[in-house]
Amino acid sequence: MGIPMEDKPDKAVKTTFGWDLCHSCNYRCPYCRGWERQSAGDITLPPERWLEIWERIRGLYGKCHIFVSGGEPSTYPQFTELMLGLAKLHEVDICTNLSWDPAALAAVLPPGQLTLSATFHADFADFEEFFAKAVKFKAYLASGQVYTVAQPSSVGLLPEWSRRFAGHGIKLVPIPLRGGEEVLNTETEKTAISEVSPYSGDKKLGYQLKALSPKGKLCAAGQRYAVIRSDCRVDRCSQTCDGEVGSILAPEFRLFEKPVPCKKDYCPIESQWIIE
Repeated sequence: MGIPMEDKPDKAVKTTFGWDLCHSCNYRCPYCRGWERQSAGDITLPPERWLEIWERIRGLYGKCHIFVSGGEPSTYPQFTELMLGLAKLHEVDICTNLSWDPAALAAVLPPGQLTLSATFHADFADFEEFFAKAVKFKAYLASGQVYTVAQPSSVGLLPEWSRRFAGHGIKLVPIPLRGGEEVLNTETEKTAISEVSPYSGDKKLGYQLKALSPKGKLCAAGQRYAVIRSDCRVDRCSQTCDGEVGSILAPEFRLFEKPVPCKKDYCPIESQWIIE
């Protein structure tokens, strides 16, 4: 489910890591299919081992922003224990379907130390239940936003959903439907997305809809940001799967020393790292 990561990086935080904690998920969204790989390649380390790794990362890069994704990361064994330990070292941002109750974490961690990048999946979640939970934990929402995948069956509902959230000061970010490196939405659907998206008129939406290409542009992905896969390989970004940055388990692990050109034609998620 690792979709959002939409916002501009916090200038006060030197380094950000996306962390695909697991493939396991309690939903079966047709546009994701990550759940089909549920256990394939996942490395399930105990919380104390992960916290050793994250302490080493703090020694290298200081306090980082950790974007915890999956799958649905809350399905990971000892998830709450792991997040509470992680929050002692870094900022914690959880990409989640909100099917669980964040109250145990919110009771200990203030907004800022804990962030929720909450995504509504209409095929498996009741809108009213998700809406109520998002409003309840509004102070923890990433940039005051929630996300949803703009699949054809729900595009027509985007304006009403957006209106409901806006009534509570929450922005709805529709994420274009994609397959491989293509946007699967029709031109009419793209227009509907643009009319609702808070990124309308921004380059962010241009990259999301593949109206702009990152290819050849210098990018800090790999230098100030990287994605840790569930098998502990580290990629420059969510669009690459070659383990170019190394393994988070390796004692010699380091991020790149400088930005490098992007090799991809499409950047649907992490365009904030592109150096324009």
